Amino acid sequence: MKLNFNKAFLFLMVFCSMLMYAQKNTENFDGVYNSKGAAFVINKNKTFLVIAYGTLIKGTWTVEKDILHLKPKNPDAKFYVYARKNPDIKKGMRMSFMGDGVGSNILVGEFPDKMQPLFNDDANCMDYPNVYVFKEKLPAITLLEEQNYENGRGVEIPKLIYNFPTGEYNDFIVQYMKDSLYYNDFVFKITKQGLSEMNEGSEKPLKKSSQKELSDEKELNFLNQSFDMAFDADYKLVNNAYNMNDDMSEKIDLASYKYDKQRNVYVNPAVPVKELNYKSDDFHYNDVLMKFDKITGTSQAQVAVKKLSKPLFVANCNN
Repeated sequence: MKLNFNKAFLFLMVFCSMLMYAQKNTENFDGVYNSKGAAFVINKNKTFLVIAYGTLIKGTWTVEKDILHLKPKNPDAKFYVYARKNPDIKKGMRMSFMGDGVGSNILVGEFPDKMQPLFNDDANCMDYPNVYVFKEKLPAITLLEEQNYENGRGVEIPKLIYNFPTGEYNDFIVQYMKDSLYYNDFVFKITKQGLSEMNEGSEKPLKKSSQKELSDEKELNFLNQSFDMAFDADYKLVNNAYNMNDDMSEKIDLASYKYDKQRNVYVNPAVPVKELNYKSDDFHYNDVLMKFDKITGTSQAQVAVKKLSKPLFVANCNN
């Protein structure tokens, strides 16, 4: 009994030592690391940010043995759809298409025999916003992206057909998530000197700095919120010019607006009613805002659909 007790005690001591070492390492490698032109912000709360020119990546991290895995939060679908009921639309429906990279490889319409290319081939004069008015309301919006090439990053992105029931709504925003928004995991090696890149034979630790040297807490919160607004928003607030306010240059608080039930819009109560411009095409006019709520759809593996020859939009500089 004494021998078994000693073995158990020894095992417990070793386990606790290993746990304390792992916890110590976890607490010690939080900070900011510069690697390959990007700043990796590792937080103690198991989250991280990658900040580079024109790029913001957010996600969570885990530790397996001596490897730090950073798992990016990739889009969970190629299309997000936001909807509202527009009392000004008496018949049919309206749809706005957002996102870099929208083109002729995107099909939209009624599954399976009324699918149209979003743009003509070699479209080169795309306007903003791209808003299309359907004469008849579709019972459901079907979206898919045709891909005849390999994703350059090697990230596995399922080829799916997305279906969104229109229900009571008649005004929609379709947000397209291009391939370059998807990222593979980032991995670093945990050494006694700190984090190092996974290059074979490389043990040189990355230079670590505090978050205060990179940015203050307010700016980091700004980056976090900016990512959530673009990738994980429950609704979109847009004006008549379809400014989605994703850049977070000025956070909009709906509590400071007054809801106009008749028009289903939010208006600035500080502006006299006669001075409100419901049809303003000023990109930064926010005295009248439309609220589009995110709706849930279904998806399935891509199957053959009938592709109509006429695109929704024709964008050709030569015409």
